[in-house]
Amino acid sequence: MRKDDIIKLSIHIITEYYKNNLEPFFAHISDDVLWIGPARQQMLQGRENLLQTFASEKHDLTFIMGDIQVVCISASHHVKEVLLHYDICTRYPSGSTDVHNQRLHYTWHDQKVQTADGPRYQPQIISLHISNAWPYDNRDVIYPVHSENIFEAMRAFRETDQHVTVKASNGYVYRIAVSHILYIETVKRSARLRIHTERDVLTVNETLSGFEEKYPNFFVRVHSGYLLNPAHVASIRRFAVTLSDGAQLPVPEKKYTQIKKLLLEKIC
Repeated sequence: MRKDDIIKLSIHIITEYYKNNLEPFFAHISDDVLWIGPARQQMLQGRENLLQTFASEKHDLTFIMGDIQVVCISASHHVKEVLLHYDICTRYPSGSTDVHNQRLHYTWHDQKVQTADGPRYQPQIISLHISNAWPYDNRDVIYPVHSENIFEAMRAFRETDQHVTVKASNGYVYRIAVSHILYIETVKRSARLRIHTERDVLTVNETLSGFEEKYPNFFVRVHSGYLLNPAHVASIRRFAVTLSDGAQLPVPEKKYTQIKKLLLEKIC
C-alpha cells in the first residue's frame, strides 16, 4: 500500500462522495468498518449497518468542496492514517447555504480478500472519523436536512472541475482549484516552486517545466521563471503583467508582443 496511491484514492472517494456518488466509498469499506460522525454522538459499526443507514437517507442537498490538504502517516506496512482538511459548502433546497471547515480521518488497512485469481491484499477503510460534529436532529439520518436557520455567505466557493494536485515541501499533499492559483514561480537555484494562491503560498518540489507539462492548458509562461493564471491578469504593459492581487511579473522585451497577444486571447 503506497502512500501516494492511498492519498489519491482518499481524495477520489471524498470528491465523488460530495457529488452524491457513494459507490467508491462503499467499494472500499471493511466488513467491520467504524463510522464516526458527522452528527454528534453518531457511531455506526459494520458494513451492512452502514449500507442500511445510508439506504434510509433521503435528501436533496448538493455540495461544493474547497481545496483539500492531505497528510498521510504510515502506522505500519499494512496500515495508513490519512487526514483530509477542507471547506465544504452545503446547499439546501430552500436556497440556504452552510459553509464549514471539515476534517476527515481515514484509517486504511491492507486486508486479504478472495478474488477470481486467488487471495490478494486490498486496501480497505476500517474507520472513518468526521470531526466537525453538529447538533443531531432526530429526524435526520446522515445529513442535517432538518437543521433550522442555516445560512452563511459562499466565501468565494466556485464550481470547478479543474484542479492541480501537488506535494508540498512540508509533506502535505494539496488539491487546489486552478481558479484559486494566481501564479507559480521558480525558487532560484533549486528544483522547487512557489505556488501563489488567493489564500497562501506553497513551496513544492517540482520544476516549472515539469509543472507546465503536467498542466499545459491552465497557465501561460510569461518568463523563464514564472507561470501565471490568465484569469487573474488585471493589466498588461511594457514589460510587465499585473495580477488581481497587485503582484507584477516581468515579461521579456523580445517576447512581449507574443505574450501579450497570447494573454489577450486567453482572457477574451
